[in-house]
Amino acid sequence: MNSRLIISGFLSFMLVTLSAQAEDLSGLHMPEFETMPGMKVEWVAEKMIYNGHPMTIRNFSSNRNADGVMKHYASRWKVQGHGELKYSRVGEDLTIGYVHNGYSYSVQARDEPGGSKGSLVVTRNKEFKQRAVKFPVHPDAHMLSRIHSIDMGSRSETLTLSTYHPVSIHRQWYRATLSRKGWQAQDTMPSSGQTVLAYQKGKSLCQLTFIDKSPVPNHRSMVMIHWIKG
Repeated sequence: MNSRLIISGFLSFMLVTLSAQAEDLSGLHMPEFETMPGMKVEWVAEKMIYNGHPMTIRNFSSNRNADGVMKHYASRWKVQGHGELKYSRVGEDLTIGYVHNGYSYSVQARDEPGGSKGSLVVTRNKEFKQRAVKFPVHPDAHMLSRIHSIDMGSRSETLTLSTYHPVSIHRQWYRATLSRKGWQAQDTMPSSGQTVLAYQKGKSLCQLTFIDKSPVPNHRSMVMIHWIKG
């Protein structure tokens, strides 16, 4: 299941507040999410910040259908007195969630042969105070999203930017700027409607994907930057 779509599906369960000082992602502690008997789970993101909100995401598979998964969690959460539950359905995806002690808990599931698959997400509603972006960002770019994560001990950051410049100008700016800052160009991978550039600096790696369209009115292109910090 596409992790970006999973993340987007749960944004409606978030509440936004402010934090007084910067936090360290390595010291982030999130509550556990109870799993169903027989449910198989795997981590998508054990420690992640999405647009300022700490999250954990695990994918699951179950021998019960999506409706059965929803009923299980609805029953469990009502017995535990967790208050009003929120339900939604988008296409084949069923979602149930609730808010408790400053955290949002959400389950998304869809039917698959032999049962269902989906995701378990915990979101901290108190915003994670982020440090300034250190990777070069074009001065005219508009930031659509920012994701921090730690996977297998490796820190990474993903930025999605939109601009009114065409791809050619945006790409030229990044080539010149990264070269000036000591990044070494690796492979260039053109494909339909986009170009992918790869760079390395010491143990750090980055991949920039340039796309010749944008969801922002009057903008002409986007760039997605994935930076593995080494």
